[in-house]
Amino acid sequence: MDQDTSEIIYGYSTPRLHTPSLNLPSAGQVVSDLADELGLPLLPWQKYVIDDSLQVRPDGTWARGQVGLLVARQSGKTHLARMRILSGLYIFGEGSIIAMAQTRQLALDTFKQVVDLAESLPWMRKRIKRVSRTNGQEEIEVYCHHFPKPCQGKCARIRKYAIRAATSEGPRGSTADLLYIDELREITEPTWAAARPLVRARPNPQIWFTSNAGDATSTVLNNFRAKALQFDNPRVGWYEYSAENDDIHDINNWRQSNPALGHTVSLESLQDSASTDTRDAVLTEMLCRWVTSLDSPWSMESWANSLDDSVMMTEGLPTWMGMDLTFNRATAYLVTVQQRADESLAIFVHQFDNFTDTKLASEIAKLARQFRARSVSYDPNTSGFLAPILERAGIPVKPMPWGSSQFAIACDQTMQAMNRGHMVHPGQEIMQSHLVACTRRPASDGGWRIARRDSATPISAAVALVMAMGQASAQEPEASIIVV
Repeated sequence: MDQDTSEIIYGYSTPRLHTPSLNLPSAGQVVSDLADELGLPLLPWQKYVIDDSLQVRPDGTWARGQVGLLVARQSGKTHLARMRILSGLYIFGEGSIIAMAQTRQLALDTFKQVVDLAESLPWMRKRIKRVSRTNGQEEIEVYCHHFPKPCQGKCARIRKYAIRAATSEGPRGSTADLLYIDELREITEPTWAAARPLVRARPNPQIWFTSNAGDATSTVLNNFRAKALQFDNPRVGWYEYSAENDDIHDINNWRQSNPALGHTVSLESLQDSASTDTRDAVLTEMLCRWVTSLDSPWSMESWANSLDDSVMMTEGLPTWMGMDLTFNRATAYLVTVQQRADESLAIFVHQFDNFTDTKLASEIAKLARQFRARSVSYDPNTSGFLAPILERAGIPVKPMPWGSSQFAIACDQTMQAMNRGHMVHPGQEIMQSHLVACTRRPASDGGWRIARRDSATPISAAVALVMAMGQASAQEPEASIIVV
């Protein structure tokens, strides 16, 4: 598409969908001033969001208890979050700030940027009490604004900002005056249920989250958005920079969903994305449009045609394994992939119920030893507690997080093998039902990964299959596949 770019085209600073203003005083200017002092001024759209979300009631408390921001990638949402966190630490007196993200690395990157900014100004640097960069214990503590003088009245001397794992167990035992969650579309129901109570015991809390659009499986984001768009709760601030329709080449759609256009995002970069990225990736990442993914990515016709009940597990063959648990840890699945003499791969499923951690690890270790598994892959968010036990037993384990690019690649490798008709299986109902329950979720890099179609049906056996296939394919990329 040829466009006249002689005149700068800017994105819209006002979100297409947003909650009505409460017409109250706002502390947003304080955040803008801090960003200016740091040499990183807020863009017009960021000023709009911060001004509206930080409206203050007559009693001095936040009018918005929950703040949701939906905006395209690379628009500056992380910078806005950094400024909100720093303002909470240094100006608003928020004693505990907790941040979570879909992956620990995203939360860690934001943490490092916040610390760097805090250390860049003398008045902020001298108030830093301690910075911990220990793996799993990253946090910064700063003194209150009275420092170095004694505090007056009821003042919590120390303010703390820390990151927590985006799991159902990660936030437990903590409280927060400000809870920030990045990419809510990737957050599961158990994690959301565990995170929300963090602010209940605080006198003036806020929950902030940022995200791109999701799909049919993004239940937490979808439910929040549906309630927010009713505009019947003044405690909720919703700011959605999304395109009006699905035309990925419409510049007006780009302006609606990319408020940083003309400032830090160029028209040419959006043109390139619209021309080269997959349609689903453009819709979700660039236009913030929901993609309805209701069909399984797996060819169930190919699966049905691959039925063969004569395949059996055999000792002495190259073997890889993958394990995954349901979110409530009630059931575990182990998938074994074996390379046969004819270069095909046979896959076997084991199900475990009513187990203790030690018993489950013992059963998996027993199979791994018997068939000399080269690796047992796992998702740290669901099976991470088993890895140390297996390692102590001498079993080689390999992490493969569901949100990683490695898992997305393994999904594609598994699908290609199935589509080529290289899989055979004896018709196990476990694998059949878990494959059918899968849906396809676009990834930010243009790839995809499997997710649950609904909250009731597990797909753990399919996840374990993908992880085992990923390790097997890394060794034998051209191998055919037989599934049992």
